[in-house]
Amino acid sequence: MEKRFLRWAEILDGFILLGSSLTLIAWIFGFPFFYRADGPVLSIFTAISLFVIVGLRFATRHFHLWPFTANLAFLMIVGGGNISSILMLLSAPFVHINPNSSLVMTSIFTSIGFIFFSFYEILLYLRKTPERSWILDDILIHLALVPGGLSLIGHLFQNPTYLSMSIDPRVGISLFEMAFMALLALSTILSNPNLFLWKFLNGGLSNQLTFASLFANQYIAPILYLWIIGSNWQNGSYGPELFIFLGGVIATLGFLLFQAKEVGKKT
Repeated sequence: MEKRFLRWAEILDGFILLGSSLTLIAWIFGFPFFYRADGPVLSIFTAISLFVIVGLRFATRHFHLWPFTANLAFLMIVGGGNISSILMLLSAPFVHINPNSSLVMTSIFTSIGFIFFSFYEILLYLRKTPERSWILDDILIHLALVPGGLSLIGHLFQNPTYLSMSIDPRVGISLFEMAFMALLALSTILSNPNLFLWKFLNGGLSNQLTFASLFANQYIAPILYLWIIGSNWQNGSYGPELFIFLGGVIATLGFLLFQAKEVGKKT
């Protein structure tokens, strides 16, 4: 089972590597995929981050002389670059964003996801996922999915606040980008058999159904709320659906942390 999951992770990483490479080439030649002037697009900087993360995975697996320090250096560049991008967009968006420019910056939501992924990868290169009640690796992967979940709400109910910046609607998470980030999260989970999540899911059908219901609740509860109550945003503001979604995230993480603590007591 473990070898099969690792094989699927390798296939997904290969798909992401190919897709990010083609996206980079398309941007370089001036024909980016699924480009639109009035909506979020996959930034060239996002493609670079994807390429570096999965490229390092392939290099580590297949090049035995690949230096360990190179992984840390490149991941620090990805994480630091995305932190810098967030600071630039928060401090002086009108200075750094130009709707008429051919370059599109990575959105804040996307950068947050990459920071969590980069921190997770750095930890994994430094040590294997430890067996302890503080399941940091599981938490980082789970938090990396949060920005995509919020953007999904934005796409379903057309709230521009969850999608992109008003200064430049291209700076956001597109459906194309969400697909890449989801594949990255899936390959990350499949490639690490030491995650507590796998130990919990191997506990039986009841554990699997419990986690599935908690995980689905994060996305279904806010969508049901908006579907029943209706979206009444003003100027693209946030609503109660944000706190419902975050409540679902906290519930899932809290449940896993509690289960990890209980398992730690028994061992």
